[in-house]
Amino acid sequence: MKTIIYYFTGTGNSLYLARQLGKQLGNYQIESMAKDPPTQEVGGPNENIGFIFPVYYLGLPRKAKQFIEKLNIRKETYCFAIANYGRLKFDALGLLNDVLQQKGTQLSYEETIKMPGNYIINYDPASPEKTQKLMKTANFKINEIAKAITKKEVRHIRRLGTRISKWGNNMIYKNIEKFDEKFTVNENCNGCSICSDICPVQNIKLKNQKPIWQHHCERCMACIQWCPSEAIQYDQKTDKRKRYHNPEVTAKDIVEGNYTTKS
Repeated sequence: MKTIIYYFTGTGNSLYLARQLGKQLGNYQIESMAKDPPTQEVGGPNENIGFIFPVYYLGLPRKAKQFIEKLNIRKETYCFAIANYGRLKFDALGLLNDVLQQKGTQLSYEETIKMPGNYIINYDPASPEKTQKLMKTANFKINEIAKAITKKEVRHIRRLGTRISKWGNNMIYKNIEKFDEKFTVNENCNGCSICSDICPVQNIKLKNQKPIWQHHCERCMACIQWCPSEAIQYDQKTDKRKRYHNPEVTAKDIVEGNYTTKS
């Protein structure tokens, strides 16, 4: 049985989980939802389809939602999803199931996994010790999820706070164009272009070797978290905060995944 895992990531957590799950399942392919979806049908009785993504603003990342809406999934497909979250999870998986049902299919299995949060605008990252503890727990949970998927277990969606999830997610993305206006770059910038390369929605262009945001930000925090010189700041909130990205994932891993097929 082949499994295709579609992931969306800014700082590496979802890519890490996709890799770990794929290794447990075997015969897998992982693809970034930062790319355009394939034009051909996917899934069917011999091909499971999975989605792994972070919870953004109580719901789905906008880019992941757009990708799944365009994905052509055969109706008889066993679909599963893992939502990883740093603080709140609410009804992200239920909102995903709503999208799938509009396409004539649905989630057969879902799970959530707590991972180190990356929303540096509001808080400092977890300590290295807590990060390792969370990842150890996540690995154990991935093993259990892999067993369930192999057996094609069915778990009905456990919906939680649907109204507030829809409201919060819609309100945030309704005003997304103005969000990146508060990003700034200081004299530490060396023009390395990592921020531009790693952005999953190509929202950053370099001008005179300095990043310029294009006002369709996904709020994934990839640019600020991966900047090697910590030159990117946000609204005077982040200059004293430490950075986070998954310790088992590199910037190169994410960039390559966003532009090439990985298996």
